[in-house]
Amino acid sequence: MDKLKESSRNLFFLVMLLFLPKVDASILVSEREIEIESEKAWEQMKASLPISRDLSKRTQVTCIAKKIIRQLDEPFVDEDWEIEVFENPGVNAFAMPGGKLGVYTGLFSVASNQDELATVIGHEIAHVTEKHSYERAKREMRTRVGTTIGMAVIAGNMANRQIRSQADIYEMNNQINAVNTMSQILSTYGLNLPFNRKQESDADKTGLRLMAEAGFNPFASLSLWKKMQEDSNRPNLEFVSSHPSSENRIKGLSSQLSEALQLYNAVERKPRCTF
Repeated sequence: MDKLKESSRNLFFLVMLLFLPKVDASILVSEREIEIESEKAWEQMKASLPISRDLSKRTQVTCIAKKIIRQLDEPFVDEDWEIEVFENPGVNAFAMPGGKLGVYTGLFSVASNQDELATVIGHEIAHVTEKHSYERAKREMRTRVGTTIGMAVIAGNMANRQIRSQADIYEMNNQINAVNTMSQILSTYGLNLPFNRKQESDADKTGLRLMAEAGFNPFASLSLWKKMQEDSNRPNLEFVSSHPSSENRIKGLSSQLSEALQLYNAVERKPRCTF
């Protein structure tokens, strides 16, 4: 019985050592630290994914991205944006804090012209300028803190509870597993999704404005999302899995077209990013 109590105390201190330090790190994280982590992830991605050698695709993506970046406010417009096209069949694109933009070659199988490409690129850049990446990091931290608190409560109960049998330790292990399982469920069905509905809506609105100010036809946003919706079950359509297309989304974009068209028509020299 003494060995069981000793095992309980050891497990209590182990849980505290493993989980409590993570609370402070989560709370004290800064935007700069997020940018540093993004830089690491970006470098890992470049090392693990093949870079496209298709000069036409690379030139077109760079041309579109630079036109949109010129419409940004400080500090984003002054960042040294790194733009890359990855050889990957996935229909996807992403932007990261610190001025990183990646496009998969698979996106060209759905986006058939420069304006549809600008829709996706503007949307992804908007996630950065709207600080959605930072907000997502904070949500993930709250989940980790919640898991830590749950572990601490269980550990406290373990230390104060009388251990009478091996079954008691088995029950406590089940409690720990339950907390871990709940954390995984939250991550899988909520917090690991790139952005929430409001953030997606905000990125749609900002991205539409940015592409129109850059001289790309905002009507292309509707044609692109309609194609995404129609092809939602096709393989490699990663962008749709994280950016679900729906009637409400298309209606939202339609309601903003009038203002976007005014911005688009005000641009005298429209870009030519088709090579």
